[in-house]
Amino acid sequence: MKYLARLLAVLLLVSGCSDSTLDLETSSNEPLEEGWTWVPYDSDLLQISGRANYESGEFVILSWSASSITIAFIGTALKLKTGTNNNVYLDVFVDGEETPSSLIKLTYSQHGAPSIVPVVSNLPQDTHVVTLYKRSASNFGDWYVYGMHVFGNAEKELLPPKPKRKIEFVGNSITCGEDVLVPVLGQDFDLINESSFYSYAGQTARILHAEDHNICCGGHGIYVNLDGSKEQTLPIMYNKTSSESLSSDLWDHSKWHPDIVVINLGTNDFASGKNDSTMFVKTTVDFVRKIRSYHADAKIVLLDGPMLHEEHLVKCRQYLDVVKATLEGEGIMGVYRFSFEPNQGFHPVKEKALVDAESLSVWIRSEFGWD
Repeated sequence: MKYLARLLAVLLLVSGCSDSTLDLETSSNEPLEEGWTWVPYDSDLLQISGRANYESGEFVILSWSASSITIAFIGTALKLKTGTNNNVYLDVFVDGEETPSSLIKLTYSQHGAPSIVPVVSNLPQDTHVVTLYKRSASNFGDWYVYGMHVFGNAEKELLPPKPKRKIEFVGNSITCGEDVLVPVLGQDFDLINESSFYSYAGQTARILHAEDHNICCGGHGIYVNLDGSKEQTLPIMYNKTSSESLSSDLWDHSKWHPDIVVINLGTNDFASGKNDSTMFVKTTVDFVRKIRSYHADAKIVLLDGPMLHEEHLVKCRQYLDVVKATLEGEGIMGVYRFSFEPNQGFHPVKEKALVDAESLSVWIRSEFGWD
C-alpha cells in the first residue's frame, strides 16, 4: 500500500468534485505559514520540460501537451500556486511512479487571481520527487505556474537527470491523446478522457527513455484544418509557445534541439474534404525545410495513420512519399517514412496507442541504432 498520506491528499483533491478532480475555483489563496518555503516559477529548483514562456514576469506559461514541472524536496507536503485561462488537467507523479497517483483539474476563475492547490501532503519526512504533467492539449487552456510551496526544503541536487535523448512530436488530436482514456468507443468528447501521457507519442517517449515535446492541436492539419480553414495550421503554430492563446509567444528553437522530429499530420486535411494534393505536398515540403533550418542534425519522420482508411490512406502515403523524394532531390537528407496500422475509425485508446508506440519504437531502434 502506498503512502496513506498521499491517499488523504487525493481525497482532498476529489472532495466535492464529481469528476474526481480539483476545481481550481474551489481553492483559495493561503499565506505562507511556518514550516513552508517558497520556490518561485523561475527558480533553478524547478525542472521544466516543454516550451516555457516567461514573458509575463510573474509566472511561467506552459501550454503544449506533455509539458511538466518536477521538484525534489526533503519534507512532507507540496502546494502549487497556479492559474489558467480555460481548463487544464494535470497528472501527479510521486517518487518515480510509472502511472499518475492523482489528477488535478484547473478551471478559469473570473477574478483572475492565482489559487493555491494542494498537490501532496502528509508524506513521510524524507526525500521526495514530484512531477506535475500537463496531459491536456494547448487549445483547451494554458497552465500558469507562479511557484510552489514546500513543507520542507527543495534541493536542486536531488532532481533526477533529464533523459539524454529528445523527440519532438508534431501532430493533431491523435498525438494529443484525444479519447485515449475513453471507456466506450464513440462516446461524446470529454477532456478528462484526453491524455498525451497515454498517446502513442507519450508512450513512445517512455519506451525509448526520451524527453518529448508534444506540439499538437486537435482538428488542425498541415495544409487545411478539419473545418476547412487554413489559419492556425500546425506549420504556423510550430513557431509558438502555445496553439491559439493570446499569451502565445515565439519559441526560440535554439533552446531545445530534438534528435528526432515525428510529424503525424494529414488526417484532418483529408477529413476536411478540401485537401489539395499539390498544396499538401508543397506545404509539407516547406514545413520540413523549416524544421531542418532549426534542427540541422535531427532525423525527421513523416508518419501516417492510424485513423486514415482506404483511398485517403493510399493518397496520404503517396503524398508523403513524394514529399520525401522531393526533399532528397534538393539534397535535404535525414527524412524518413513510417506508417501505423489503421484503427477502426476511432481515436486510438491507450492499448492501441501502446501497440503503435511499440511498433514505432522498434523501428526507431532499428533505423537509428537506439538501444
